[in-house]
Amino acid sequence: MTILVTAANGRTGRAVVEALAGTDETVRVFDINPQVRDLVNRGATEALVGDLLEPIDVSQAVDDVRVVIHIGPPMHPREAEMGHGLVTAARRSGVQHFVQFSVTHPQLEPLLNHQAKLAVERLVLLSRIPFTILQPMHYMQNTDIAEVVSTGHYRQPYSLETPLAHVDLRDVAEVAALVVGDIDRHAFATYELCGADYLNGHQLAQVIAEVSGRSIKAEVVARVLGVREGGRSSDVDDYRHDAMTRLFEHYGRYGITGNPNVLTWLLGRPPATFSDYVRRNLPTS
Repeated sequence: MTILVTAANGRTGRAVVEALAGTDETVRVFDINPQVRDLVNRGATEALVGDLLEPIDVSQAVDDVRVVIHIGPPMHPREAEMGHGLVTAARRSGVQHFVQFSVTHPQLEPLLNHQAKLAVERLVLLSRIPFTILQPMHYMQNTDIAEVVSTGHYRQPYSLETPLAHVDLRDVAEVAALVVGDIDRHAFATYELCGADYLNGHQLAQVIAEVSGRSIKAEVVARVLGVREGGRSSDVDDYRHDAMTRLFEHYGRYGITGNPNVLTWLLGRPPATFSDYVRRNLPTS
C-alpha cells in the first residue's frame, strides 16, 4: 500500500517519515517546499511537491493511497481549508484510513491553532473514512537543548511560573507508525499523546542544569512574532502573530495539562521524560 504524509518537510513530518523508515509500504511525502525531495531514501519512497490548497495537487497526492497521515501546516490561516480539501479528495480516491494530527484539547477555541485542528477533526469524523486522531501535547522539541547549554540561558515568551505538560515528538512519531502498521486495531480512535512531565520554566531549566552539569538561568523573553516582507506583513504573518500571541497568553495564564496513560499504553513503555530528551540532545563537544 501507499502511505501519504502531508506537510512532510516540517519538524513533525520529518519525525514521522523517520519513524516509518524500514516499512515495506510505499511512503509518499508531500509538501510545498521542494526540500521535501531530500526525504527520499531517508524513510520516504517518493516525493511530491505541491500545495494543499490546489485541488489538482491534492488529487495527485492521494492517488492510489491507502493511508493518509495528515499534518496541517502549523499556524496557517487556511489550515482548516487545507484539511477540508484533503479529506474530500481522500473520500473520492477511496483512502481506507485517515490519520489526523490534531492537538491536545482542540476545544480550547480561543486559540486559533486549536480552532483549525478542531474544524479538521470534525470533517474527519463526518468523512465515513476509518480514522485515527492523534492529539499530541506541547513538544519537548520546542526547547533547543544545544542552544540552552551553550548560552547558559533557558528562555520562553510566557510566565516561568506556570507548568505545562510535554511530550517527546519521537514518541508521537512512533505512535503514528504503530497506527499505520495496524489500522484495523486503531480505527475510530482518538488518542491524547502526553508525557508524564508537568514542569514550569524554572523546573525545565533545573533539569537541563542537572543533566548537563552547567549553570542554566531561566528568563522570560520578549515575543518576536511575525515576519515582514518588504516592510509589510502578509496575511500569514498577521495570522501567526495573532495565533502565537493567544497561545503564549494562554500558556502563561493557564498552562496546559494532559495525562500519560494513553501514550504509555500505545508505546508499551513509559513515555520519554524531559530528562531523557535533554540527555539525548546534549552537545557532543
